Formats: sequence, structure tokens, C-alpha cells
Amino acid sequence: MRPAGVAPPAHKALRLAASWLFTLYHDIRVHGAEHVPANGAAIIAANHPTYLDPAFIMVGLKRPVRFMAWEKPFRIPLLGAMMRAYGAIPVNMKKPGRGSFEAAVKVLRAGELFGIFPEGGRTKTMEPMNPVKSGVARLALITGAPIVPATIVGGRRVWRRGELFPKPGPITIFFHPPLMVRAAERAAWRRDKTLERKVIEGLIDRIHKKLVPSLRRDARLDRIFKAAPQPPSLWVEGLPFFFVLGARLLLSPEGWVRFGAPVLPCLGVYASVLGLELAVEWRGLGLKWLRQFLPWATLAAFAWASFGAPNRWNTALEFVIVGTLAWVTYFRFPAYRRVRTALIAGGYGAWLAEVVIRSSL
Repeated sequence: MRPAGVAPPAHKALRLAASWLFTLYHDIRVHGAEHVPANGAAIIAANHPTYLDPAFIMVGLKRPVRFMAWEKPFRIPLLGAMMRAYGAIPVNMKKPGRGSFEAAVKVLRAGELFGIFPEGGRTKTMEPMNPVKSGVARLALITGAPIVPATIVGGRRVWRRGELFPKPGPITIFFHPPLMVRAAERAAWRRDKTLERKVIEGLIDRIHKKLVPSLRRDARLDRIFKAAPQPPSLWVEGLPFFFVLGARLLLSPEGWVRFGAPVLPCLGVYASVLGLELAVEWRGLGLKWLRQFLPWATLAAFAWASFGAPNRWNTALEFVIVGTLAWVTYFRFPAYRRVRTALIAGGYGAWLAEVVIRSSL
């Protein structure tokens, strides 16, 4: 275990790599990091929806955090070595021992940040959190360290219980103003154990302030996905038909045969998929993704049919463009939806312009 106050040698590199990964895969955002003290002891207490929560929290902080962690991951070779390097404290979730608690007290008395998930494990119920255990309150009352409540929003959606790996999706971390335990409360605590309940209630209230509204939004989204879908739009899904018609009108018979006609099978498949959507009452997130990417996949098929396989540099550029579009569509869908028609029209317009130019050469 590392010495107190000393970050692992690879901390900066690991934090940077995790920041890039979580930004791309989860569009992670951190609010309120200024509430975490720049030095001295503090307890970071958060809800616990996923196994990645310690990494989510540390991405937003410059100081390393020592967490109390489930003992079983310590047995996994690479993960266990990393957890030991960060000074994580193993704990048996079924029978928490006094040794783990005393180790946490030592961390705080050494002036370090200590992270704890007071639910005692990942959230299991449909409630916002599992019942919160009193250990976090006792730590604050014994050491006098402030508790910084943290809310992890989006965890349940990206990594539901029972799933093997997390899905892409937005994660937001909120650090709230610290809960300070006054000296008078610490002195009275030995006689009045209800002070523990008071600290816990204050902690839950601050975590729920951001967590509960986010869970309500998730529930609304689930209802929308389960509802019957809207029919395809003439001005979004219908755009490929308009541009193929434009190519038929603008091209000479030779140009149409060479550059325009090869896209007709692609257009036929596209029309068949849209017809299937109307014939079958398909609901859910899969339909949303199909709707958003089908026009773009059809545009790529048009380009391939009209101009042949691109060279490797154009292929690489297309992968970058498609990846960017996928990221924007998933993480910035409200903004993307406002410009979706213009983007699709621009893409098919570029295809049509290239077809006309090549047919005239």
C-alpha cells in the first residue's frame, strides 16, 4: 500500500487516459469540483450505480482518492494491483471488519481524500439508493473531516445490473457543498447517537437533489421508447428519394446509367426498411438508432455504388465523419435534431453535385 499523501507514479497518465476514454464513451461532465478541498482531509460520499464509480469520481479531481472497496476485485491480477497502488481499502461487504474502518480513520487523519459509497454496494432496488449505512457519519464525527456529497447521474442507464459491460451514454458527476460536523456535535456524539442520523439525512438530501430528477427523466425516456413510433418524415427519411429524382432529371441518359442508376438497388433496400417500419409496430431504442443512421448508411451506399470503393485516405476520413456523427447523435441528440434535415440534405446534395460533375467530364 502506498504511503499517505503520495499519488501512484502513473496517476497523472491514468487520469488523463480515463478522462479521454470517459469523455468519448460517456461524455462525462463534472460540476462542483471546487467544493472538494484542495488540501486536507475530506470524505467523498456518493451513490453507487456502477463498478466504474471510483474512476468517474477521480476523473474530475486533481487529488487522488482512497476508496473503501469490495475485497473480491483485489484478487484480479491487473485490477487488484491498480487498486493497491491507489491505496484502496479492502472490505468484506457481508461482514465489514473493524480493521477497514480503522484504516479509513488513518487515511483521514493523514490529511487525504477518502471515498466511500455509503449504500454498502451498488444500488439494487428501484429506489434512488439502497439504505445508507451509518459508517460515513461515524467517520466524520470521529475525525472532524467534512463530507462532500457526490451524485453520479446516468450510471443506471449506461450499466444496468446484470449487464456484462457498460453501454455508451452520458455520465454527470455533481460535487455538492460540504457537510461540516461542528466541534460541539462531535463532543455530544458520544451521548447522542441521533447525530449520526442527522448527518446521514443531510447527506441523502444533497445526493437526491440531483439524483431523483435524473431518475424521473430516465423514466420519461423509457415511456417514450415504449410508445408507438411516429411515422417516417417526408423531410427527413424522404430526402434520398428527392435527390435520386433530382439526379434523374439533371443527368444525361449516359450519366444516369453510369452514376445514377447504380443507386436504385440501395434506394430499394432503404424503401423496404421504411415500409417494414410502417408494417411492424416496432418500439424501443433500436428503432431510434435505425431512424437516425439509416439515411446516412444509405448515403454511404449511394457513394459506393456511384463512384466505387474509396481509397484508403477517403475511407479513413469517412470513418472519422461517421464516428463524429454517431457521437453527436447519441450525446447531443437535441442539438443534432435541430440541424438533422440540413445535414442530411447537405450530404445528399454533395453526392448529387459529384454525380453531375463526373457525368459532365
